[in-house]
Amino acid sequence: TLALDALGRIWLLDAAGGEARVLTDPDGDARQPAWSPDGRWIAFQAYWAGDYDIWVVGRDGSGLRQVTAGPYDDREPHWSPDGARIAFSSDRGGTYDIWEVEVATGAVRRRTEGPANEYGPAYAAGGERLAYVTDGEAAGLWVLEGAEARRVVAAGEDVGDTFYAPSWSPDGTTLTFHAHRYGFVRLFAVRDDGTGLRRLNREGEDVFPFRTAWAGTDTLLYTADGGVRARGLAGGGVDRIPFRVTVTLERHSYTRARRDFDDASARPVRGIVSPAVSPDGAGVAFSALGDLWVMPLGGAPERLTDDVFVEVDPAWSPDGSRLVYTSDRDGVPRLWIHDLSSGTRTALTRGGGRYPVWSPDGTEVAYVAQGGRGSAELRVVSVATGTERVIRRGLNNPGRPTWSPDGHSVAVSALWTYSSRFREGVNRALVIPAARAAAQEDPQAGAPPESTAGATPGRGGSGEEVPPGTAALQKGERWLNVVPHGSVGTRTTDGPVWSPDGRWMAYVSAGVLWVVPMGPDGLPAGPPRRLTNELADDPTWTADGRWIVYLSDQRLRRIRVADGTVETLEIPLQWRPTHPTASYVVHAGRLFDGASGELRRDVDVVVEGHRIRDVLPHDELLHGQGVVDASGGVVSPGLIEMHTHGGLGMGERLGRIWLSFGVTSVRIPAGDAYEVAEAREAVGSGRRVGPRTFGTGGTVDGSRIYYAGAPSLAGTAQIDLELERARTVGYDLVKTYVRLPDAVQARVIRDAHRLGLPVTSHELYPAVAHGADGVEHVRGTSRRGYSTKVSELNRSYDDVVRLLVASGMSLTPTVGIYGGYALLAEEDPTLLDDPRVEAFFPWARQAVRARGALEVRRRMVRDMASLARRVVEEGGALVTGTDSPIIPQGISLVAEMEELVRYGGMRPVDVMRAATSVAARVLGYEGELGVVRPGALADLVVFGGDPLADIGKVRDVRRIIMNGRVFEPEELLAGPVH
Repeated sequence: TLALDALGRIWLLDAAGGEARVLTDPDGDARQPAWSPDGRWIAFQAYWAGDYDIWVVGRDGSGLRQVTAGPYDDREPHWSPDGARIAFSSDRGGTYDIWEVEVATGAVRRRTEGPANEYGPAYAAGGERLAYVTDGEAAGLWVLEGAEARRVVAAGEDVGDTFYAPSWSPDGTTLTFHAHRYGFVRLFAVRDDGTGLRRLNREGEDVFPFRTAWAGTDTLLYTADGGVRARGLAGGGVDRIPFRVTVTLERHSYTRARRDFDDASARPVRGIVSPAVSPDGAGVAFSALGDLWVMPLGGAPERLTDDVFVEVDPAWSPDGSRLVYTSDRDGVPRLWIHDLSSGTRTALTRGGGRYPVWSPDGTEVAYVAQGGRGSAELRVVSVATGTERVIRRGLNNPGRPTWSPDGHSVAVSALWTYSSRFREGVNRALVIPAARAAAQEDPQAGAPPESTAGATPGRGGSGEEVPPGTAALQKGERWLNVVPHGSVGTRTTDGPVWSPDGRWMAYVSAGVLWVVPMGPDGLPAGPPRRLTNELADDPTWTADGRWIVYLSDQRLRRIRVADGTVETLEIPLQWRPTHPTASYVVHAGRLFDGASGELRRDVDVVVEGHRIRDVLPHDELLHGQGVVDASGGVVSPGLIEMHTHGGLGMGERLGRIWLSFGVTSVRIPAGDAYEVAEAREAVGSGRRVGPRTFGTGGTVDGSRIYYAGAPSLAGTAQIDLELERARTVGYDLVKTYVRLPDAVQARVIRDAHRLGLPVTSHELYPAVAHGADGVEHVRGTSRRGYSTKVSELNRSYDDVVRLLVASGMSLTPTVGIYGGYALLAEEDPTLLDDPRVEAFFPWARQAVRARGALEVRRRMVRDMASLARRVVEEGGALVTGTDSPIIPQGISLVAEMEELVRYGGMRPVDVMRAATSVAARVLGYEGELGVVRPGALADLVVFGGDPLADIGKVRDVRRIIMNGRVFEPEELLAGPVH
């Protein structure tokens, strides 16, 4: 009998194959089964508790029990030969190490303490030797015997870079293990003394990185090519063991929430961004509709800026006379100072930055700037001279800084990880000395690296790039462990925030507001105190330290710290959608209507206001009311980018970028909720130009998180708070993320559907069984350390296709971020010979980074992209998205479309549908977006050639129509459009 895991459940299978019998439920994410020596029990890792623990179950399905517990991840169990102990890997000690647990008592002990990660333990016969693998400088296969460890095989070019899953032969003389290098997977056998190393799998065999099972001393059972295999150790043929597992998908219908695009009535502003109370407590500054506002408490907001640019992140000087904030008014988002008495504005920095905060004496401003290779820097700039110094590099998008009352230190919410093997962790307060040696003075501070210019540190996002995790502490720094195994803030603008008198530190955790008393030494002086039961964001203090003002959904609240008295501060600010009223005709030489596989010729598209009134054969009599001449081109629905990130840090030009590439709608599946709302309202009201924005807030994730802006789940009650924000701020979807337990995800899906909101995630099963609406990325980050949708060779198997097609879930493949974009740019350099790239992303060519030999990369991209074709051919729902800004916005989408055709073998018409009508259906606006038909919104793009014949023609954008307004590419490149 074989024990195997499939779809996150443990199954039993007869050794000859057949129908498997399930032992565990769909919500445990049960993996890596291992038999007890007597064959009565199976140990495995499971995620029922919100982290991986070791569990055991009887072979008849009875006796399920948890063996290890705690806030750590315990993985890859293996029984000792006497059945008394289970070895496992765990991040209990700051890295992954090998541990043992006594099955009878639950007592654990540590077996390894190396500086790297040790994992994948396996006992040899007799139990005296324990094999495992490591990463880092000593990467390879190791054997521990007593207290001595020896390396049996070292990582290297001829073997592989990353090792997995050692397994002993029954006689203890031979080990098998897996080794990976980009584009290659290998299964090896080696003798215990390191001799006789030989590769077992044939070239191209897609061996999965799990422990082999031995049927005697010369036959191996292993998984490869989507199935179970048996082979002799000495070579020969491979036997396939057929198996089948059956699962049920409980899909249900619900009514989608839809926006009324014809409603032009006034409505409350929901995009209130980064509100900050004045030191005297008499007013509050905030950003909304692209501008900076100051509102006296109880009074009407006053607009301080009135332009198409983006002003954000206001912070008051200690005397209340000035505001520092970020603006892109001269083309580059940088820090500015606004003098409230004179109205003068002065640029403070030369380069980009977010989250500025004044020092207590008003002489300096600390802020977050983008650093190199995806990291961020903490900078301090002198208000008098503009001289800057970097006080910290290498942070993973920290939150808004806060000064200690004496001005000697700056604290930020920063990512703290449990190990370097997996990137997720918690947000802790990191205290950093504000002074640095003269060598750190940077005369060029503020000029961002070319490859990250305009990027947004901190705010939201779930891109697949992997910037640094926990940075090693530097001299004078310290972590404040205020919430053990929980998060302080989300690394945005929700704390920590020191009170001006130094007595308290305020922060948001579990979605609500807390304070912790602070001692004169800058350390917590007591337990935290919870101040609210409602959602809280953006806490700021009054100068006397008595009051905190915070944002709760779309309301400002003021709470007195001493007794918890709460007052509501209304923001009487409204916005109104604007629509053009003119009528005109778009004379299309050829027309792709978003659905048909054939172009219509010589067609008049009659536009009235912001909608299409008619689509008719060309008639000169219709042309008296104005004509957009597209007789030499192909008219198409505007393109829809279904997976992008980024907030307000790129300023107003981001909208022009999207439109210049023919993108008239974007979906943001993770971002700052209020910045997403601001973008929707600013564009909708005509304050600046850009695409329609559909989006959500931070991802709904587990207790461990990775990206800034993601709330760390501290309990299921927090789900209600997060979904209340979804309702009041006006989400278009909900995004769950990789550490969320499956049972909790089921609840999120159910509750989101009650609000009419779809749910998407990286997960396929059991999300698909619980009714999830979409899946992002063919690969995507996974808490397991490997993808359940695609192998290391980028091959997806029949279960993935069947689950997607049978359920109707949408797939956003994002092939570009997994090598497709770099490959296309190398094989067709004209991709970047584009005036839009030169205007918006002059660094784009230098930022293209290829990995591996060209032929290997072609194979890897082809195999990944082929899943999209198979899903479409079987009748599934495919949409196009890119996870930009990992790849620059706009160019990323047209490249993705080309990659799906060039490497995935898709028909251009299917890719065009994926970017128009299918995307619109997934958004919930079938027939209103993504099509050219009467009644649809007037979102159109004119291409110079036929993308159904040559998908590369999507690069050739001649004219864009967004909500009935006509744009020329040249004007979008030239500068702000009023």
